[in-house]
Amino acid sequence: MEKEVFRYKIRLETTADVIAFTKTAAKCPHELWLVNGRHRLSAKSYLGVALAKMSWDEVWIEADYDCYFDFERFIA
Repeated sequence: MEKEVFRYKIRLETTADVIAFTKTAAKCPHELWLVNGRHRLSAKSYLGVALAKMSWDEVWIEADYDCYFDFERFIA
């Protein structure tokens, strides 16, 4: 049986958003990823989140649990 994957498009507009997003992700006991179709970075890495914000056209969070309510503030 395949694991269900939850994916949401997110919006990170400011450095404060990146910091708040990373702090929220760090509290989560599950694996979280930022994806854009070609790349995959840890959502718990400040550097990874900042890189995705600056260089990707679209940023999606991907998880093996429904993380909507944890990250609803950032969901586009």
